[in-house]
Amino acid sequence: MGTADQGEAAAMWTGSRKTVGAVMAAGAVVAATGCSVLPGPGGTSEATKGASVSASPSSSPSAAPEQPLSARQLKSLLLREGDVPQVESTTEQGPVPRYDPRVLVPGPGCQEVFDALVSHHASTSVIQDFWWRNKQWGGRTWLAAYAGDGASKEFRRLAEGLKTCKTLVGKTPEGRLNSRIDVAKAPGLGDEAVAFDLSMDGPDGTVLSDHHIWVRVGTLTVEFSDRGAERTPGFPLDAVAARQLDRLTRDVRD
Repeated sequence: MGTADQGEAAAMWTGSRKTVGAVMAAGAVVAATGCSVLPGPGGTSEATKGASVSASPSSSPSAAPEQPLSARQLKSLLLREGDVPQVESTTEQGPVPRYDPRVLVPGPGCQEVFDALVSHHASTSVIQDFWWRNKQWGGRTWLAAYAGDGASKEFRRLAEGLKTCKTLVGKTPEGRLNSRIDVAKAPGLGDEAVAFDLSMDGPDGTVLSDHHIWVRVGTLTVEFSDRGAERTPGFPLDAVAARQLDRLTRDVRD
């Protein structure tokens, strides 16, 4: 990736790999990534104009099924460089590949939580990474499109899974999966939303923690996550979520 910190980000978020990464792998904090190589800072989007978002799956039995958005259309809905002043640059990936074979995670509700984190049931998905000065990785947005009522079903699976799954344990191609789940108060965002922290013990005895906000907007889902690193100022996760959701809902109205 060209810099030590980008290499650290790749390790901590299972970056620079051939399939999707997730959550806690190889003894480091992760929140999933995609594609074989992360583009460098300042990477540009393949954005196309005019992508629209369905506010909800069609309820008319005679209506033709609406096609889920493509990866190119999803990229056109992501934030632009400059939308988050604290961030030096952004990079995009997509379409994000699925785990094949599927990573199995034991425990009540844990498979459902893990699948939602890696957009396993989505039609397609894209990732946007936010970089600080000196190529330090700060946070991520993962935007996914679903067919029909797939997004609302995914949300229900995740919400139910979070009630019973306390720890994600397993093995991914990147390494060991081992993270604790702490559910936070659900924010009033989108059509429905949940929030939770993923944490693990670091090699020096410190607790490494990432905050996640998972939101459904019509037939789309979007997950916001940060690395939980101690920085001044900290990554503006709430501001990124607010601006991204404003962009999505604006396109719904348009």
